[in-house]
Amino acid sequence: MSRVRSFLSALLAAALAGVMAACTGGGVPQSPSASRPAPSATSGAIPTTPGATDTGPIHIPLSGAAPDAIVLDGDTAWVLAGEGGTLMEVDLEGRREVRAIEVGFGATHVALPASGLAAVARFDASGNGTFLPIIDLRTAALDGIDTGPLGGLAPGEDGIVWALERADRLVKVDAVGRRVLGSVRVDVGENVHTEVQWGAGAAWVGSDGTPVVRVGGDLAVEASIAVDTGLPFLVRDGLVWGAGPEQLWAIDTASNLVVREIPLQDVIEVLAVDVQGDEAWLAIRHPGHVGAVLRLDLADGEVVEEHAVSLPAAVKMAPGRAWVASYLTNELFGFAR
Repeated sequence: MSRVRSFLSALLAAALAGVMAACTGGGVPQSPSASRPAPSATSGAIPTTPGATDTGPIHIPLSGAAPDAIVLDGDTAWVLAGEGGTLMEVDLEGRREVRAIEVGFGATHVALPASGLAAVARFDASGNGTFLPIIDLRTAALDGIDTGPLGGLAPGEDGIVWALERADRLVKVDAVGRRVLGSVRVDVGENVHTEVQWGAGAAWVGSDGTPVVRVGGDLAVEASIAVDTGLPFLVRDGLVWGAGPEQLWAIDTASNLVVREIPLQDVIEVLAVDVQGDEAWLAIRHPGHVGAVLRLDLADGEVVEEHAVSLPAAVKMAPGRAWVASYLTNELFGFAR
């Protein structure tokens, strides 16, 4: 999950505020129906850029505008297009987009809570009347869950998704049963950069400049942990990894203490992070808003590789390759690792 999604979606939301108010009666969203007909889906084999090699970067053109989130499922990548409002299925082995499913404008996060099921977070309910579409990936049928505008989403356990409302509310949703199980108030301040991650039996909520809040599966607030500026981006191997422009940090889930602090140089914004073993990939912007993807050796904190990407909105590591969503050029890049 990346900060660029929240930042750019906030700008888009501001531009659309008047239109949304007129359409929804002062910003009150339409009530989603219990079950909706399948949205349209398009098919087409969109080939990868000619000349890509197994060791060089792969460029896969995407049909959706402004891709801002990636979820990997084996050799399939599900890529979300925020402005285009589509969820794209990408065959990573075949290096092509297979189809695109309409989910609605303003989509910022995607999760796979159960086999054959996707959940999408939106800040805009226009078009299909829901901020939290649940999509049957086999049929493309869409159901709506009743929430407010969302600024974060994470898959939990047993078909649960954790949806973070911009209005300081964390909502626990049974995505399989299509129902809200409960909610709790969490303070994410006025910052548009917000995220929720799940791991170690808890939801980890943060916004830029506020402590990370740990919420148990029973919706009880368990801890508030002060961190350097930045967001929690993932939970892996007992650590909650997050980052701000000055450092990559990690919280130990057993002690709720910050146990890793890796300084970052020449960075003004961290947009996305993924970690595996002693390797981290960061989507960042340098001064002058120059986009790049960094490969860090976590053993010594050194940048061992850098790739120019105009605006890298998401990064996910797979065996042998790191996949990056390019927000401005509508591409999925694959860098050898």
